[in-house]
Amino acid sequence: MTSNDFHFVLQAAIAGEHKALEKIIEMYEPLINKYCFIDGEYDEDLRQYILIRIALKISKFNI
Repeated sequence: MTSNDFHFVLQAAIAGEHKALEKIIEMYEPLINKYCFIDGEYDEDLRQYILIRIALKISKFNI
């Protein structure tokens, strides 16, 4: 994905388009999953918390 494509998808996600938010989450899923480990164990609750925070805060991004 080029930077222009990402910019377009990010703008759509900020505007509330669910498919765009889904695409951003899909892009960053490996990074999200990386931070879902506590003491070497995967924590699904932490993953859900991170996803909820992304969904709630993406509209506050300034481009």
